[in-house]
Amino acid sequence: MIETEDIPKIPERDKRFEEILVDCNGQSEELAAIEVYFTDAAQFPFAATWRDPDESQHAEPVTVLGVAEVDERRGVLLKVKRGNKERRMVAEQIWANDKKSANAIILDDYRYWVNELNGLTPGFE
Repeated sequence: MIETEDIPKIPERDKRFEEILVDCNGQSEELAAIEVYFTDAAQFPFAATWRDPDESQHAEPVTVLGVAEVDERRGVLLKVKRGNKERRMVAEQIWANDKKSANAIILDDYRYWVNELNGLTPGFE
């Protein structure tokens, strides 16, 4: 088994998910594994862009400071600095500025889990 911080180095997404979700049974365990992936493999703080899901052209620079909390309904909430205020934002609305970084891979994997693997779909096991 590979160390969590090394998972973003695996080139194939399917193989990364095999490592991330090993031994997970159901969404709550998958979400807990995703939280470990964020906390162990992401390199905080990092520069990123927040994109408003309701206005596709609206984007703002933010600095991601860490994982704020994980909620079964909202998923991973990141602690970000936007302007001179700190707030929590859902991780799927954040894109790392360094597109080749571990942080970008982790965020892309998370969006894939949410959107393609039904990660936050109630009742989907």
